[in-house]
Amino acid sequence: MSQKVIKLLDLCCKAGGCSMGYHKAALDLGYKIEITGIDIEPQANYPFEFVQADAVEFLKSNWQDYTHLHASPPCQEYSVSTAHLRQKVKIYRDNLDELRELMQKTGLPGVIENVPNAPLRPDIVLRGDMFGLKVLRKRHFELVNWWAMNPVMPKKNGSVAEGDYVSVYGKCGIKKSGKGKAVQPKFKKRTIKETWKYAMGIDWITRDEELAEAIPPEYTRFIGREFFRTS
Repeated sequence: MSQKVIKLLDLCCKAGGCSMGYHKAALDLGYKIEITGIDIEPQANYPFEFVQADAVEFLKSNWQDYTHLHASPPCQEYSVSTAHLRQKVKIYRDNLDELRELMQKTGLPGVIENVPNAPLRPDIVLRGDMFGLKVLRKRHFELVNWWAMNPVMPKKNGSVAEGDYVSVYGKCGIKKSGKGKAVQPKFKKRTIKETWKYAMGIDWITRDEELAEAIPPEYTRFIGREFFRTS
């Protein structure tokens, strides 16, 4: 029997958190996987084949070369962390609706990821503590041209304010609690960057800006096992 081959196109890939999760999912299933990441900005630390290009235009021209699609459209238009900037009339790039429409038209199975406030159907909702991670980073995933069960969200134990988890956003630094105090995580490593990497289950990213935008690979490893097995 020939080995199943997955050809994944990861749109708006950044440094590859989602790509790495899918890579691990394919290995878990014994499938061969070829991953191509697309981003409008250069991504020196992306761990697979990378093409610097506009995600929408690349998808229009090249979708026939792939078996599965993933997209993580820019989240700044919907993120809580950028709300104060939007109030100052800062405008962010937003191609979520256009990518969704194009992905649907291809007929290929796909996944779209974004923050909870984004206009995204929450087919699958994941949080870091579901995988034993030390970051919460709740994210919604909309499934395109396929379907899977949404796992039960467990009751959260502990908090960032108590040092059980760490918040990963912006520049490297220990974030303050609601009372204005810097909270040291109970699992603190030698540096803040090492603490962030440990919390998110990431070992290849070197820049704090990349970590701040990354998705823990365990999220798409979880999704990918069903994504690749059933579609």
